[in-house]
Amino acid sequence: MRIKRSLQAAALVAAAVLLGLLTVQGSYALWNATTSAAPGSVSSASFDMAMTAVNSGQTTNMTLANGTAATLTLSPAGTLGPGTPVYSGVQVTNNTNAGGQFNTVIAAGQPTITNVSGGTLASYISVTAKRATSTADCSNSAGYLAIGVGGLDSPTVAKNGSTIFCFQASLSSAAPTSVKGQAVNITLPLTARQCGVSGGC
Repeated sequence: MRIKRSLQAAALVAAAVLLGLLTVQGSYALWNATTSAAPGSVSSASFDMAMTAVNSGQTTNMTLANGTAATLTLSPAGTLGPGTPVYSGVQVTNNTNAGGQFNTVIAAGQPTITNVSGGTLASYISVTAKRATSTADCSNSAGYLAIGVGGLDSPTVAKNGSTIFCFQASLSSAAPTSVKGQAVNITLPLTARQCGVSGGC
């Protein structure tokens, strides 16, 4: 019984350093369309895909003005412990102002979990995901699954529409007391692709 309590204490300390280190990183794939145009003025379009953190409301575009992938920090709700996962999520909105139909699919890739300043905590953390229809669904423990090699695709997202990905971080009950005070970074890649390009939606 004494061992179990010490493991739970270590897990709660580890959770304190884990919070705020869960991030998503977005990028675009294959923005491409062709059409014939009569002589006259030409205007450009913005292909903005906005990411909003479920718990904090922080927002950024998936790709920054300089063309690099944006990073959004997610703040998991709850206190991580063995058998007590924490939850967070991201809402992605198709904010393009391109003319005509411009549907997209968002894909969440497999997470990368890395130790901060050495340590072994990463090997005891697992991250699962699910699609949701509301941000409140993220705190519901049902439906979370491992993200496969092919990633987790959203339904088709029309202009001005959005989709939600929920993420759950769990700590193994086998975590030893040696992980006390250790930290990890968890990175979850998100990619947006235009329908009708490279295989469609």
